[in-house]
Amino acid sequence: MRTKSHCLRSRAAFTLIELLVVIAIIAVLVALIMPAVQAARESANRAKCQNNLKQLGLAATEYHDAFNAFPAGWYCYTPTFDAQGNPITGDPNCAYNYTPYQDYMWSGLIGLFVKMEQNNLYNEINFNLLTTDFANSTAIRRTIDGFVCPSNRRPTTTQNSPNTALALGPSDYRGNMAAGQVLPPTGNCPTYDPTNPLCLVYDNGLTYQNSAVNMADITDGTSTTVIFGESLSPFGVWSMATSSCVRSNTDRTINKPILYNGQNYYTYWMSKHPNAVNFGFCDGSVRPVTQLVNKNVLNMIMTRSGGETVSADQIK
Repeated sequence: MRTKSHCLRSRAAFTLIELLVVIAIIAVLVALIMPAVQAARESANRAKCQNNLKQLGLAATEYHDAFNAFPAGWYCYTPTFDAQGNPITGDPNCAYNYTPYQDYMWSGLIGLFVKMEQNNLYNEINFNLLTTDFANSTAIRRTIDGFVCPSNRRPTTTQNSPNTALALGPSDYRGNMAAGQVLPPTGNCPTYDPTNPLCLVYDNGLTYQNSAVNMADITDGTSTTVIFGESLSPFGVWSMATSSCVRSNTDRTINKPILYNGQNYYTYWMSKHPNAVNFGFCDGSVRPVTQLVNKNVLNMIMTRSGGETVSADQIK
């Protein structure tokens, strides 16, 4: 009688060593691919950011064509006084160009709305009221895609300051107020304190208090004069004057916070693009400027009529 032999057959399967080798190979491939993916994503984000600045520049140009001037940095009502110097009408904080801007004042960015297809939002806002008025709280919390740089992953809404509970629409872009620093004549700014609004007394740029700069005023050339740039303050919003402008100076560095009394203030030209910040110029062009740019050159491209000569290879 024939007995059946049973052949033991081993099942085909990965051994633990083989599995670990495969995982290691996959990890190496991911490590090699991820930088390229991140670089491609940042390139796309940077292109979108530059396009945002391009659209802001085009909107400002259309605004200029309509009103014969670029939009102001921020708006406020110039006061009138009686014989004793008491204010009769207007806002005492707008008496001079060196009086401080406040949260309740409107940023000049709102002047671009009708040129950015934001007519409905423009009509929703009551500009006869302050930005801090509850009646405007719904409107000013809205996010406008053209004001947000995708490289800076921001929440949909932000808060203007730790002292206010209002949720506000963010903005990663600000206007060019001026370059350089001089003390105001009132004596309210005894030191070069970058956090004191009374020290921000400048009007040699493009956008400042109630400004109305015309193309003819830009004698340094529209292709070498900045109108907008990136600024990544965590409290940057499109509605309030306190987020509207930046003053350039040689004691500050692109992509670095302003250090004062041991605290960092993120209100200067800043971005999350590697080593550079995008700027929109008055001719509608957009160019990145590296943080290694000569600080005197940076000041030159911020002033509209400083009489300087700036070559293209200096703006890099």
